[in-house]
Amino acid sequence: MESITSNQEMSDNEMLKTLKTAIATSKRSLYEDGILLILWGASFTIGFFLHYYRSTQIVVWWERNIIDLLNILAAVLLIGFTIYYLFLRKPKQRTYAAISTRFVWLGIIIAHNLNVIVTRSLLQEVDFSLLHPLQMVLIGFALFVTGGIYRYKLLSVSGVVMWLAAVWCARIDLVDQFLIRAIANFVCFVIPGVLMYLQSKKSAHV
Repeated sequence: MESITSNQEMSDNEMLKTLKTAIATSKRSLYEDGILLILWGASFTIGFFLHYYRSTQIVVWWERNIIDLLNILAAVLLIGFTIYYLFLRKPKQRTYAAISTRFVWLGIIIAHNLNVIVTRSLLQEVDFSLLHPLQMVLIGFALFVTGGIYRYKLLSVSGVVMWLAAVWCARIDLVDQFLIRAIANFVCFVIPGVLMYLQSKKSAHV
């Protein structure tokens, strides 16, 4: 009888240990997505800062061409890496949280492009001074929801910060919006991304 009880306790302990390991592995896999926040956040930060620089300084034609080329090159490389990271790399295990997050960001991208179409239809042009705050509201929503899905409060806080920055941008000129967006992207993407990625590496050695 004692032997049966002892075996049952060992089995329960092993099951609990397996469950904890699975949860830790799933969370580490989610936190590894911080690399995407870092790369996209850094790209947006640099890109919007270059837009601000180009709009406030006297820039010759070859400098403008270099800035445009860098933006295009960064976009191509980031899209390529994102496709590889999400769909082509191994292992390909996808948790429910990860799949949900993919749909959130895909929906935000679609909504942003619809905003462009709608504003252009109504105003007969693309009003970027209006479009930037609207886009920031959508991005803030995605960050807020992603933080809830990942159970990572800092991302949800970043969403709130992005919303506040959107309200600020709605009250200032387009040129200054570039600078605010550069700062907001660094604070809301790069910083949480670095912390998430470092935490995933720390969990891997536990």
